[in-house]
Amino acid sequence: MCTKEHREQKLLLYLSKNPDYVTAGSLAEILQTSQKTVYRLVKSINDESEYNPLIISERGRGYKLDYEKFIKHQRTAFNYRKDIFTPTERRKRIMEELLLSSPAPLKIEDLFYDYFVGESVIFTDEQIMSETLGQYNLVLERKNRTLTIIGEEMNIRKAIKDIIEIFNVIDIDELKTNQELNFNKHDVLFIFDQIRNIEKKLNRTIPYPYNINIFSHLYILINRSRNKTNMNLSEEITSEQESKLRQDMVIYQAAESVVRNMEIYLNFRLPETEVYFLYQYLVSSRMQGTFDMTSNLSTKVIDITNVYINEMSKQIGMNTNNHTIFMDLANHIKPMLNRLDHNIQVRNNLLDQIKITYEDLFSGVTEVSEYISEYFHLPTINDDENGFITLYFAKLIETNQHKPPIRTLIMCTTGIGTSELLKVKASRSFPELDIVDVIPSRDMQMIKKKYSSIDLILSTINIEDDIPVPSLLVSAMFTLDDKKRLQKKIEAINNER
Repeated sequence: MCTKEHREQKLLLYLSKNPDYVTAGSLAEILQTSQKTVYRLVKSINDESEYNPLIISERGRGYKLDYEKFIKHQRTAFNYRKDIFTPTERRKRIMEELLLSSPAPLKIEDLFYDYFVGESVIFTDEQIMSETLGQYNLVLERKNRTLTIIGEEMNIRKAIKDIIEIFNVIDIDELKTNQELNFNKHDVLFIFDQIRNIEKKLNRTIPYPYNINIFSHLYILINRSRNKTNMNLSEEITSEQESKLRQDMVIYQAAESVVRNMEIYLNFRLPETEVYFLYQYLVSSRMQGTFDMTSNLSTKVIDITNVYINEMSKQIGMNTNNHTIFMDLANHIKPMLNRLDHNIQVRNNLLDQIKITYEDLFSGVTEVSEYISEYFHLPTINDDENGFITLYFAKLIETNQHKPPIRTLIMCTTGIGTSELLKVKASRSFPELDIVDVIPSRDMQMIKKKYSSIDLILSTINIEDDIPVPSLLVSAMFTLDDKKRLQKKIEAINNER
C-alpha cells in the first residue's frame, strides 16, 4: 500500500472512532505529516468517494466523518469502475490479468486500452509493477509489445492473493452475496461446498480469517488450472512432504477429498502436490471445535507462548498467569508456526483498527515478536500476525476491567414525568449507570445527607449549590449530543477511580 493510501485509510479509521470534530493540526500530528497534506487527503477522499462529502469540514472546528456515508463507502470499496480508477488501482488490475494468465504474454494495447493512458504512463506503470512483482521473486518481461510475468507457480499464487483486493473481505458470505465482487458465481458456490465438506469431515468450523484464506487458495487454484499450460508445478510429492501429510491423517483425507472433487469439477487431473498445499493451509488454520491440551503441544509452542505471556504481563502490569490465556494463545501459536514455516500469510483486515484501538498493546506485542523471531530462529512475524496476537491480550484486559457501576441520581424540576423519561433513556443507552433515585430539584439539599455515596448527578436544571458530586446538565429528551457528553463524563469518572 502506498503512503498516500495508508494515510487516507488511517485518517478515515481515526475519524470513525472520534464522533466530534478534529482539527487539521491534530490530524497532522496523528498522521505525522503537514496540515497541507491533511487538506489534500481530505479532498482526495471526498473526490474519490461516491458519497461526497464523506468527511465534513467546519471552519474553526476541523473535520468530522459522516458515519452513515462511511459505512456505505466501506461496503462499496470493492466496486471496480474503470472511469474512476486511481493509478494504483489500474496497476493492480493489470497485474491481476497478467498473473492469472502467466506465463502467457498479453498485448500491451489490450491491457491498457480501457484506461486511456499514453506511453509515458505505461512505461512508469511497468517500472512500478516490476518492483512490486520483484517482492515475490517474479519478473515482468516486455517483448514485442507484450507483457508477461515469469516465475514459480507458488510465487505467482501468493502475488495473486495479495494483489487482488476482492479477497480482502471480513465476512465470507459477502463473497457469495455481494454483486459488486468480480467472482465467478459457479466457482464460489463450488468452493463453499468444499469448505462445508472440510468442516463436516473434521467436525470443526473454520472461522475468519482462515476460511477466507482457504477460499482464496482454492479460487486461485481453479483459475490457474483452467489454462493447463500455465501450471508449473511438480507432479509428485517428495518423501518429506509425504511424511508431513501422514502427521494428521484426518486433515490429509479432507484435503485429498477436496482435490479429487476439484478434478471432477475442472475435468482435469491436478498434481499430487495440490493435496499437500491444501493440507498445509488446513493445518495452518485455527479451527473452532478443536482445542489442543498441553500434552498435545510441542515444547516449542509452549515456550513461545510463555514468552509472550511473561513479557506482555510486564508491559501491561497485569498478572497473566492463568490457564485460559495460555491455552487460547497456544492454540493460536501452534498453527501460526506452521504458517511461518511454509510462508503462508493470513491477511488481517482488522489490522488498522487494531493498531488504533490498541496502539500500545500492539506495539508491545510487536517488540516481543521481534525477540521471539530472533531467539527461536523464526521468520519475521508480520503485522498481520501481531494484530491477531494483540487481540488475545486485549480480550484479557477487557475481561479483567470489571469497573464498578456508576451510582447516578437523576434530578428534574418536579422529579416525575420528564425525569422518569430521562431515566429510561439513560439506562437503555448506558447500562453501566446504576440509577439509585429520581428526585425533584427542591430536594437538592437532601443529596449531601441521603445520597452521599453517589458518583454522578444527571440534571435537567443547572446545579448552582455547592454539591461535591460531578454533575451533567442534559435535556429531558436526552439528545445525541447529551449522550456524547455523558460518555465523556463516564470515561472521566472511571479514569479518576
